[in-house]
Amino acid sequence: MDAGTSSFTVMATGQIECAEIPDCENAYLKFQIVAGEDWQLLDGLEEGITQAARVSQGIDKLLVWNFPIDVTFKATNAFGWPQLVVSVYGLDGFGRDVIKGYGSTHLPICSGRFNLKLNLFKPQSSSMFQGFIVWS
Repeated sequence: MDAGTSSFTVMATGQIECAEIPDCENAYLKFQIVAGEDWQLLDGLEEGITQAARVSQGIDKLLVWNFPIDVTFKATNAFGWPQLVVSVYGLDGFGRDVIKGYGSTHLPICSGRFNLKLNLFKPQSSSMFQGFIVWS
């Protein structure tokens, strides 16, 4: 960038707390923070993986990770605003990784404290036979 180009900085600090996934006893989460071409990562990790979590014994039945996120970006325009993309995986009866859900959300566009909730989407098998093969 030359001296005449202005830029701004976006900092996001927080954590991936928990998930409520029916019929899921244990899972881990992969995350990635995706941004446009004009965005430069100054500090932090763009992607990571959490520890495995077992569903809590309480009434709420949550998978708790409490995984920290701390990133700083620099950009010259808002196009390609950073998004948090998550994929939740669990193990099937044979010990294979199986997708339990995936989702994404943009990082907040103004300063402050936020509780972001993601709806997770889970792919369905294309046929009953496929569903039987991957049944866990």
